[in-house]
Amino acid sequence: MIRFDKLKIITDINYISNINDKAFTAQSVGEQLLYYKYNIKKPYSLCIIADYQHSELSIEFTGKILKDEYIHLINKTNIRKCFEEINGLGICTLSIDEILQNSKVCKCDITKDICCKDLNNIIAYIKQNLCNYRKWIPKEKRNGIVLENAADTPRYRKRLTIYNKEHELGLSGNKDFLGLLSDRKALLDYFKGKIRFELNVNAEAQIRTLLEITNNTLNEVLTSTANPLKTVFNEAVKETGTTPCAKNVSNYLRYLLLKDCDFNLAIVEAKIRALSSKNTAISRAMQPYRQLLNDLNRSAYPDVKLQELISMV
Repeated sequence: MIRFDKLKIITDINYISNINDKAFTAQSVGEQLLYYKYNIKKPYSLCIIADYQHSELSIEFTGKILKDEYIHLINKTNIRKCFEEINGLGICTLSIDEILQNSKVCKCDITKDICCKDLNNIIAYIKQNLCNYRKWIPKEKRNGIVLENAADTPRYRKRLTIYNKEHELGLSGNKDFLGLLSDRKALLDYFKGKIRFELNVNAEAQIRTLLEITNNTLNEVLTSTANPLKTVFNEAVKETGTTPCAKNVSNYLRYLLLKDCDFNLAIVEAKIRALSSKNTAISRAMQPYRQLLNDLNRSAYPDVKLQELISMV
């Protein structure tokens, strides 16, 4: 079942009522009301905009709105609860049945939490096995790594973040969220040893492509059987098997080039591109170096099978 840590939906303006003007910010021009906006970042992210100019209601929220059920993320079985939580705030009234039947998703974060012992090994492994060091840009962050492709339009970039969820929940910014929980220990125990894979999708066409659906209705998105995380990960990272290093001149020369490049495959690829003809298949030329580095580091990265972990239900 596909799960999300963030959804942004667009629906009909008539599906919101009883707006508390003390909670919402109003924007007007003269006597004309343009929109009402409610926006908070803690204890979870929630943004509601009643746009009277375009007769649209947009609602964007994160999975933490589920409180103790956050471990399940946003999915088809608990989507109603997300809207019930909003109604429970007393800031407005949402017509939940209508929203569930008549909304489209324009942004989403597709998410999966997996058990993994060593994030540092995973980061090193991913950097070592990138399919294309010009197309995919790895950016290390304090608590993980971000893989982003070099698309011309930022909106259509694929951005996959992999980070230690247990560590993230322990940061001071989550204090308010943890204070909402009836069983804080149970939730923290669930996320022990969990690493999160999170794919940010910010364009409607990209949502349809990655989720393999024909339209962006909320129901289509929530019932998709595709695995976008695996699709994007496979585009960015090429896992290779572990075979013993062959003791021959070719491998020795490859080893010398790796060593000269500080065992950095991005530098190796740059050298190969500079020294190769335009017709050279760079991915194929890089494969022996990737395999050799895998073999050299076999003991450091034993049996890393991320595609299998991402594919698990």
